[in-house]
Amino acid sequence: MSDHEAQQVGFACDEGVPCDSTAACCPQECGTCFENLSFFLGLEGSKQPQDFGVNAHFGGRAHVNWGAPLWESMGLGFQLGTSINYTDNAVQVFERIDGTSERFQNFTTVGLFQRTDSGFIWAAAYDFLYQNYYDNFSLGQWRGDVGYALDPANEVGTWFAISDKRDNGFYGAIPVTLDPITQGNIYWRHTWENDAETTFWVGIAEGHAEPNLALGDLAPVGERFVFGSDVFVPLSPRLALFGRANFIMPADTGTVDAYLGIAYYPGGSHCARKRKYAPRLPVANNTDFALDFAR
Repeated sequence: MSDHEAQQVGFACDEGVPCDSTAACCPQECGTCFENLSFFLGLEGSKQPQDFGVNAHFGGRAHVNWGAPLWESMGLGFQLGTSINYTDNAVQVFERIDGTSERFQNFTTVGLFQRTDSGFIWAAAYDFLYQNYYDNFSLGQWRGDVGYALDPANEVGTWFAISDKRDNGFYGAIPVTLDPITQGNIYWRHTWENDAETTFWVGIAEGHAEPNLALGDLAPVGERFVFGSDVFVPLSPRLALFGRANFIMPADTGTVDAYLGIAYYPGGSHCARKRKYAPRLPVANNTDFALDFAR
């Protein structure tokens, strides 16, 4: 891409710096440990079956995500990321019954990925979750995706999450079990002329419980429809708007999860998700790590 073409999409190539983005060149610190590092700060909202049918959450999220080469001759990379979510209850029921008024979550993602010259892309990761809510829980799931770049602007594929580690605890004196919900989705990602990216997906999630602390439990539902999206919009050479949302139906007993904020990329924002060793998967969050509930 020429400097003139680069300027037409809002930025210019660095002099003499090779670009490994299929979309365009961008300012970056190639060859440094900061090239594929990012920091995020934003808003977080969530409602899932684990909320006993009477609660929801709103607050903040911060995360850091990093990718680096693991086996360069094979183009294999690894990623490591961790996050903190702190949210208040959006409904008063829990606080009035047992004093629970907030939730703390720490998600950590460790994974491998590969972007091939033929256009195939894959990633596999393990997600850990420590949660302090009405009790303390430690949970885990496998997550991954497989995609294919049809051209520089369009990619299709599938992403999935598979339950691995459930945990037991108590709500007051009530024994409860939380278990990650297995789901699979097919997606389409489009890169726009300004290097913004939008991704849309649909899929199926395994069934979930329909608990309600106030009204009593309904029978669990079977497999349910899933849909969601994410958005990535460069705002400056090193800042981008990033957000993600996922919904498992029905909305009243399934999941309603979303977050949105600003990410900082020391290596440059415009090709931050396309560099060869950029983290392929976002750090896990409620949007990727839905929890079922049983008692």
